[in-house]
Amino acid sequence: MADAGAPQADDRHPALGPVIAALGATQIVGWGTTHYMPAVLAAPTADGLGLSQTTVLGAFSWGLLVAGLTARPAGRLIDRLGARKVMSAASAIAAAGLLALAAARGLVGLLAGWTLLGLALRSILYDGAFAALTALAGAGARRAISLLTLLGGLASTVFWPIGHFLDAQFGWRATLVAYAVLNLTVCLPLHWRFAGGRHDAAGAGGGAPNPPRPHPGMGLSDPQRRLALWLIGSTFTLHAFVASTMAAHLPGLLDGLGLGTAVVVSAAALMGVAQVAARLVEMLLQSRFSALATAPPSVALVPAGFVVALAWPGSGAAAALFVILYGCANGLMTIVRGSLPLAVFGSRGYGELLGTVAGPAFAVAAAAPVAFSALVEAFGPRAGLWLLAVLSAGALAAIAALALVARRWGPQDATIRTSRP
Repeated sequence: MADAGAPQADDRHPALGPVIAALGATQIVGWGTTHYMPAVLAAPTADGLGLSQTTVLGAFSWGLLVAGLTARPAGRLIDRLGARKVMSAASAIAAAGLLALAAARGLVGLLAGWTLLGLALRSILYDGAFAALTALAGAGARRAISLLTLLGGLASTVFWPIGHFLDAQFGWRATLVAYAVLNLTVCLPLHWRFAGGRHDAAGAGGGAPNPPRPHPGMGLSDPQRRLALWLIGSTFTLHAFVASTMAAHLPGLLDGLGLGTAVVVSAAALMGVAQVAARLVEMLLQSRFSALATAPPSVALVPAGFVVALAWPGSGAAAALFVILYGCANGLMTIVRGSLPLAVFGSRGYGELLGTVAGPAFAVAAAAPVAFSALVEAFGPRAGLWLLAVLSAGALAAIAALALVARRWGPQDATIRTSRP
């Protein structure tokens, strides 16, 4: 489906290039020093503090729960104060949280550090950056969001090797201090310089100071808006359980399918490639397909992957296809999470809207790895795969229902109508 009637925005405004590059750099640092940090530092932190790795990861889950509980207030602050101020302050809070982790002497210190990080996560990561780009690009934010996610997708590729090197050379405490310094010296000034609205960005990038045309959304009535919000929230929350579980348990799931270590490692390595490839394809096709048209097939790739994994449990080729399908879906869902609420509800109150749908998703994501681990211990990895398959099918049903009811809501939804660009 094409975007014939969708708002045509000035997504090539000269100010957007520097802003996307700057916010992309902050996403690489932000994701790499916070969300992806435990994958490298959880084990040495546990050894250094005399705690179990499960306890250290439990503190991380607590941080995700704090992020979910504060997502809506953080979004409301972005709407009221602007992304520039909130993202800059959140960079300082994130640095304080990393320093608290570096100084921790036990579980209390870990919980204190992750509480601070949880307060900052929703603002320094994609939700804050998406809100900043929406304020800048208005109706043209979808392309800017896609470009930003391409850069953000490099975070683990960049920071996992950096984390391993710093930990080996200087220890986990010094690594966390270095991460705090990066948030203060890289992210904070870039957020302050580039995360404002059109006027701030124009001054930095040389563009005209005219405000962007806001995205009108679909013009829904209150009952329609509530139903759409419930369906989108359900989709994102169910997917969050699957995504959080896969992030923590993918190698174990593949191993549970009876595959050798070499096959497991090779298949898992396809994840990042698939994510980036899917985002590139989405960028090439987004002038022809709306955000609402793109969302159902993006979600559908997840249950399709689980069908492959369950149908051919001992096959290396099936495992590779499973990872590719899931990786493509995960890459696309990052874009959908920013572009679909914009297309359906418009840019007014966008920051709070993202927080509203992200809150339950982050709370579920915090509990998912532990809950899934208990299920697998009790019933085996195949039962875990079935659970994820059912949840991903539920997410597909919710987004498919949104696409169907949106068609019945009438011609005001130009974003799902068909014609050539």
